[in-house]
Amino acid sequence: MGKWMDGYLEKLVKVREENAGGGGEKRVELQHKLGKLTARERIDILTDPGTFEELGSVVREFKLPGDEEGKPSPADGVVMGLAQVNGRQIMVYSLDFTVMSGAIGDQGVWKIAELIRMAGQEQVPIIGIFDSAGSRLDFRNGFVGLHGMGSLIRDYCLYSGVIPRIALVLGPCTGPLAQVPVLSDFLIMNASTGFLWMGGEIESDDAGSAEFHMEKSGQCDLVAESDQEALNMAKEILQFIPQNCWERPEMLKTGDDPERAEEALLDIMPENPKFTYDMHEVIDLIVDNGEFFEIQEDFAPNMIVGFARFDGLVAGIAASNPDELSGIMEPDSSDKYDRFIMFLDAFSIPLITISDTTAFPPGDKWERMGVIRHGAKNLHGYSHLTNPKVSIVLRRSYGGSNIVMGCSKMGPDFIYAWPTTEFAPTGPEMIVHAVFHKQLAKAKEDGNYDDVYNFFLNILKKEFSVMTFGKLYTTWYTVNEVIDPRETRSRIVKALHATLNKKEKMPEKRRYIKPA
Repeated sequence: MGKWMDGYLEKLVKVREENAGGGGEKRVELQHKLGKLTARERIDILTDPGTFEELGSVVREFKLPGDEEGKPSPADGVVMGLAQVNGRQIMVYSLDFTVMSGAIGDQGVWKIAELIRMAGQEQVPIIGIFDSAGSRLDFRNGFVGLHGMGSLIRDYCLYSGVIPRIALVLGPCTGPLAQVPVLSDFLIMNASTGFLWMGGEIESDDAGSAEFHMEKSGQCDLVAESDQEALNMAKEILQFIPQNCWERPEMLKTGDDPERAEEALLDIMPENPKFTYDMHEVIDLIVDNGEFFEIQEDFAPNMIVGFARFDGLVAGIAASNPDELSGIMEPDSSDKYDRFIMFLDAFSIPLITISDTTAFPPGDKWERMGVIRHGAKNLHGYSHLTNPKVSIVLRRSYGGSNIVMGCSKMGPDFIYAWPTTEFAPTGPEMIVHAVFHKQLAKAKEDGNYDDVYNFFLNILKKEFSVMTFGKLYTTWYTVNEVIDPRETRSRIVKALHATLNKKEKMPEKRRYIKPA
């Protein structure tokens, strides 16, 4: 090697040393005292050993001649590159809080924008790790204008549904940059250190926290107790999703018998419909090895969504939960359901709906919250799904929920019902009061109200039973088969295998227009 190269290599070595040190030892120590890992430590935990290849390492904050003094900006506060996670190619960027508190500069925002474009072009997932005080406010040097941020956000949106996008908020993330994690397919927050806030006055103690965005705003999908746990969650999500919209999730051998029948399913549902049960118990019994990866667990818990495997095949589960608000489809649960099924459809992941719900709630309170508008999004969304769809109805399927949850001619590939299923335009109890109010009024006078009420109720419940409707295969409420609850798992497995080569097309159009 010629001596002329020595000087160039010395400069390169110096750059790499600066990058490895981040904002300096004191800043690294502070980061650790705050309970946070550094940007590079996070990437090391997320990715397979030795696979991270950094891009944009020589980038620094741009300075005009004469302004070279000031705070150093290794990699301009953004560590990024290509890597592998469990042998799968990804691209990753991590904001470095040790460099100017992670505040994003002009060159840093362009680095991320370019990486997003590259990930879209190479058709690989992109993972962003946020720990940033927001935008730099140095108007001469590091100010972030709308130009670079606009490019970043536009490409991030354009590649929605093309490549999976995962965001981790492990420190602060404020200002315009706060929009990026929320635009992601999945948002993971550290319960102790994560803080997401657009701006403006903070009026509550939990504002911006992981708890706030999980339980109140519904913008957080998973909450972790540490950086390590959050990064492991990102790895686990990747196991259920493909590289891009043209591929399928990897099938894994789980060792669980596809024909396994569960006697316990016969005892979960209470005999009296006034009593509830937890749908998680059903899900745990039918998925491979009882392993269910739930999303948004504490937001609108009356709707359960998450990933599982059936005979090694990945599927998304959306299930009403009678144990929470009787499994009603109110605005929050409708939004949760809509976003999840849109993701599944974008990446051709099968949808399993499990239904036991009294439908959309009536009344002034819910109407003011836009229950019709939110429910309409579900109707519109499900109507456009082309991924494999399997519907399982367990007990109550009343009103609009019958349509929203993939029954009654909405295009599911297979519909199965337990013999306990009831289909009705609304709850039988309401119909008894509406239709037989005169008889009930007289019975109240005569002192035999309960007997008369139960007489009419039992007649209606018999008429609404799937064992009655099932006799009419192509009209009213239709199921492909009434099944023994113990067959639920095997029926789903066979349905998923049957739909492996499914092809369904929508009418040709420029785009659809979803209700507001």
